[in-house]
Amino acid sequence: MGCLKKRTAKRPLILAPQLPLAWTVCWLVMATVGRALGRPLATGSDVQESVLLLSAAVMVANIYNLVILYQRPDENHRQVDWLVISYALVLICSTVLAWGQPRLILLPQTLAGWPLVFLLLNASQAGLGIYFWQSWPRRQCHGEESCLPLWQVPVALEITALLLAALIQPGGGRRVVVLASGVGLVFLLVCQWRNRDRLFAMVPARLSASYQVLLGGQLAALLFSLVLGGSTLVQRWNGEPMNLIGACFAISVLVVELTAGGLAAMQRYQLQYQYGLARTHRLRYRCLGALLVAGLLIGYCLA
Repeated sequence: MGCLKKRTAKRPLILAPQLPLAWTVCWLVMATVGRALGRPLATGSDVQESVLLLSAAVMVANIYNLVILYQRPDENHRQVDWLVISYALVLICSTVLAWGQPRLILLPQTLAGWPLVFLLLNASQAGLGIYFWQSWPRRQCHGEESCLPLWQVPVALEITALLLAALIQPGGGRRVVVLASGVGLVFLLVCQWRNRDRLFAMVPARLSASYQVLLGGQLAALLFSLVLGGSTLVQRWNGEPMNLIGACFAISVLVVELTAGGLAAMQRYQLQYQYGLARTHRLRYRCLGALLVAGLLIGYCLA
């Protein structure tokens, strides 16, 4: 099969609909970790204003996606019009929630009430964004069958929010929660093992230094998740309180999911990677990514 020579319209920004979900899960998990260790995260007015500015940038990116979707080159517009309308409604509802109660919604402490509704809205938005990206007309030779699956990132983030946040919260050492979290960890490891070939796929992005740094961080965080996760699950099964090992485990899981999303996006963006810095010495950049993840964990423990 040859390439499509006809140049198609711009494609939507693939990361824009997934960023609100990633932010919600990351803040929820880290807030739960901080509360369990007696290190509550700051939620002052300065933090709230910074998060609102960040959410405004993400909202603009999603509005750009809507404009692109309404100008899509599909012939059968009516078949996906209702999905575009759903995407717009989800964006409107999540924006009203976020800007109506920013401290409660954008800086959640527990997964209940409106924060749970916001999480479900963000998950729907991410799913619709992935659908639109995968159904968009292609113009490159490189197919997506050799790339990391996009659906794995929002699914993993939802599992993290539901299970990991329940595991690490104070008094969350019930054995049914520990068992469910163990199943979730095994699911994460199995998915990463099945995607081992796609991590090293011969895509243009492999020439990028940032791609190799993300790949190194992904591999290091996966190793930390495996080692620290087993210890954390054993401790919580025995009713022991949350400690720094569990905190580092939570951070490692988040790094695995976020780097997976970044790698999956970079594999699909067709940029000028042929001039990348990683044409040679790719191992150095992977080691740099691994060192950054290790430094992140060490810095959190020493803070």
